[in-house]
Amino acid sequence: MLIAQLTDLHIKQSGKLAYKKVDTLGCLRHAIHHINRLKPMPDRVIITGDLADFGTPDEYQLLVAELQRLKPVVRVIPGNHDNRTHLRDALQGWLAFDTPVFCNFSEHVGGYQLIGLDSSVPGQPYGMLSQATLRWLDEQLSATQHHPALLFMHHPPMTVGLQHMDVQNLQNSDELYQVLQSHPHVAGIVVGHIHRPIVATWHRIPVWVGPSHSHAVTLDLDPQAPACFSLEPGAIQLFRLEPEGICSHISYIDAVEGPYPFFDENHCLID
Repeated sequence: MLIAQLTDLHIKQSGKLAYKKVDTLGCLRHAIHHINRLKPMPDRVIITGDLADFGTPDEYQLLVAELQRLKPVVRVIPGNHDNRTHLRDALQGWLAFDTPVFCNFSEHVGGYQLIGLDSSVPGQPYGMLSQATLRWLDEQLSATQHHPALLFMHHPPMTVGLQHMDVQNLQNSDELYQVLQSHPHVAGIVVGHIHRPIVATWHRIPVWVGPSHSHAVTLDLDPQAPACFSLEPGAIQLFRLEPEGICSHISYIDAVEGPYPFFDENHCLID
């Protein structure tokens, strides 16, 4: 099974530039075109939050029209820039969630249980999993313990060394870990929020942070570094889910040179 992760779209009303610099709508269109041309086609596109920039109905109306052009099945969870009520309203009739208040989902596909968790807190940049979500997660994992599970949420449960982002991570990650301790079949966690490709382990659980298809948080590990963004090559993350494990790849959207052959027509290494 192949999953494409798209994250941190930050679509603004009328396609307005983010921070007066970033054409997030144009970047999303390029990302959708890129995904739709992938071979093999992903089985799922999972969007890990910050779909809109201010969470207004107009932003979601513009966004949904674009997302419906994606060929694979789409699942979404909100981020700190989202409004879960407006998001639900905009997706009604197209995408649904599996819990009545929080935007969580769970489905079994390709031998894996895919679980999306709503870590958004209205009006706050940091993340928090509600007690209702934690209980629901425990129930979902208990019912599917014979299949590996992959979790998706917006906020990372660990710090990454970018101070201005680390203060916005999942604030009750210890409570999440208390749930996961009883479920060793959780194969990993996929998150967004940081706008950078990062691979980490958290309590020996793999965590993959999705790259940015539009604007990246600047890589500056100085604890006093200001909150800045950079326009790095746009990319998405792909996950190959196999019975024996998970492999991730970074798939670049922006033009790159190649492919060039390693071997000539006589099957000899080109010298």
